[in-house]
Amino acid sequence: MNRAQALAEFVTFGKHKDEAISIIVASTIDNQGPIYVLTLATVLDVLTRCQADEIDLDDLELWANVIESRTDIDYSAVEGVIYALSNSEQMGELDKSKVTKLVELLAS
Repeated sequence: MNRAQALAEFVTFGKHKDEAISIIVASTIDNQGPIYVLTLATVLDVLTRCQADEIDLDDLELWANVIESRTDIDYSAVEGVIYALSNSEQMGELDKSKVTKLVELLAS
């Protein structure tokens, strides 16, 4: 698995997410810019899976924090959502009702 595949696996909460994290951590970030583009469809899938208890709320918040800190992930299309998920001190503690509201807002 290369870095681009590892980023995709991490961002989508794929089956090999743990392996992907190891690859991402071991790889160096260069200044070539983003190599993965986070889409609204992917964010909606992750949020829906969180609603269905497939993804833990703490994991969702950590996921958003990691995405926000990476220069190799372009999340500009969903920047507001990532900000809301990763900044509980400004947005309030993350809970299922907030996830549901985000899904409703994004799906409309």
